[in-house]
Amino acid sequence: MKVYRTQQYIRPDLQAHIYSRELLGNVRKLKGLCPKQTKFCAVVKANAYGHGISEIVNILVKDGVDSFAVATFYEALHISPMVHRQMIFILEPLNPSQSVQEIQACAQKGFHCVLASLDSVKYVRSALQSTSVVLKVHLNIETGMGRCGIEPELAQQLLEQIDACPNLELAGVYTHFATADEEDLSYAYEQQDNFERFLNEHRLKDRGILIHAANSAATIKMPQAHYDMVRCGISMYGYYSRRMKEPPIQLVPVMKLMAPITQIKTIPAGHSVSYGQSFITQRDTVAAIVPLGYADGYRRCFSNTAKMKIGIHIVPVIGRVCMDQVILDVTDVPNIQLGQLVTVLDNDHDSPCSAYALAGLADTICYEILTLVHAHVNRIVH
Repeated sequence: MKVYRTQQYIRPDLQAHIYSRELLGNVRKLKGLCPKQTKFCAVVKANAYGHGISEIVNILVKDGVDSFAVATFYEALHISPMVHRQMIFILEPLNPSQSVQEIQACAQKGFHCVLASLDSVKYVRSALQSTSVVLKVHLNIETGMGRCGIEPELAQQLLEQIDACPNLELAGVYTHFATADEEDLSYAYEQQDNFERFLNEHRLKDRGILIHAANSAATIKMPQAHYDMVRCGISMYGYYSRRMKEPPIQLVPVMKLMAPITQIKTIPAGHSVSYGQSFITQRDTVAAIVPLGYADGYRRCFSNTAKMKIGIHIVPVIGRVCMDQVILDVTDVPNIQLGQLVTVLDNDHDSPCSAYALAGLADTICYEILTLVHAHVNRIVH
């Protein structure tokens, strides 16, 4: 099987500081909400939500988690040399677009995979029939998410085909909540009722398999949905899916993104700044250039709206965000210096450049802000 790897380059001037203590502290707080026997699955897909998959796995593999969840086979393949004790769970359902070698490699490496359709189980059985390997699979049950799960009325056939195949072992059954992060949890409870009904009808709680449903929001807000394992992503990195007024635990952001000032210049009053004349200076302005832009994950819609921090000073982004440069008004910052580090994404929920604040400016969610931090940004682990 051919595995393609791109030659990755890292920009040392763009610094994503990753704080191990905060990461492990968030995990301990989340586990503290669960029964002692409930397993903890750390979701590290999408480059660990922008934090750096290798860095995060290497921190967590030594302490505190029972398994890792990734989106794809290739993410699983990437972290498998680092993971020796924990389960690696691939969230993308197995499907006929994957090669036979890929399916067989999942079984050989002990990855836990998802089945969510009758077509897929037929393909997986044919891919494994000439081998002696056993693939551990989890059923994704559709309870209201409207995405990848198999409808409960079809799942019986899927269970029968898994049980009849010597190359397949049922390792788990799960579902995924669509609205556990909303204030109104009625739909989430309806989903759980649907899931409970399916589990009871098929007596799955007696089979010694992993039953799981809770994402980050449900881990925090729906203790009755903890089952045998919780799957935490965004909360592990220090964020609530939506900000909560009175959260039961205080999560702390794990990442701070910083970049240096590479040029300082004075722009006279009445002069345009950056592309499109979207900003005209109202005074003689001391401007600082920061070598980061939308190619690095800093959204163009932050033009003339976002703020960054230099020490205790809050400074505005002026003019259009460029592909790889941002211009700041630092007129009111004393003793500004070349090379001085600017906080682009803060690890303080209340900061004007927090992931929540930037998400508000972009009319999106904090997940997107975090995952946009480019892989070439240098992750520095503390």
